[in-house]
Formats: sequence, structure tokens, C-alpha cells
Amino acid sequence: MFEVPASKASVKQNQFEFKIPGDRKTYSIPKLQFLRPSLLREMDSMKNQVDRVYALIENYHPGLVDKFDDMEQLTALYVGWSEGSGITVGESSASSTS
Repeated sequence: MFEVPASKASVKQNQFEFKIPGDRKTYSIPKLQFLRPSLLREMDSMKNQVDRVYALIENYHPGLVDKFDDMEQLTALYVGWSEGSGITVGESSASSTS
């Protein structure tokens, strides 16, 4: 019988860490390959980057999006997370796993 391995999403090296200006706390979200499959599916169905990054942040830190002052900050976070996960911004998460 095959036993599914335990998730490694919470391992520090599998997390993308970030800070928001004016907030001393360090936040983290799993890198792409360690996202929950249901969230990944939800993000893949979204047409634009804003919806994707919003869903990503809200899933792990509800309400945190309200601490961002502008879209440039939100976009920078998405680009940093994408690069930290080993994907390019224009690439869908489904295509990066193949």
C-alpha cells in the first residue's frame, strides 16, 4: 500500500518570507510547489495577477491585504514570491509544475 508523504509546506526553506513597510512582523506564505492543491486550483482559474495574489495572501493571512498602500507593493510581493518559487510572473502555476 502506498502512503502519501507528509507535507513539507511548513518547513522554513519552503516558505517565502516578507515584511510590509511600517509593520515589524515577518509574514510567510508557502512557495508555489507547497501550496494546498485547492488554493492552487483556485488561483489557476483566476484571470489576473491581482486576484491571484489577493487569494494567496488572504488564504494564509486574512485581512493582511488591507495593509498594502498601493498596487505596486502588491505586484512586487507577487513577483518576489513567483521568483522565490522558481516561476516567471507570466507563467501559470499549472504550467510551472510540468
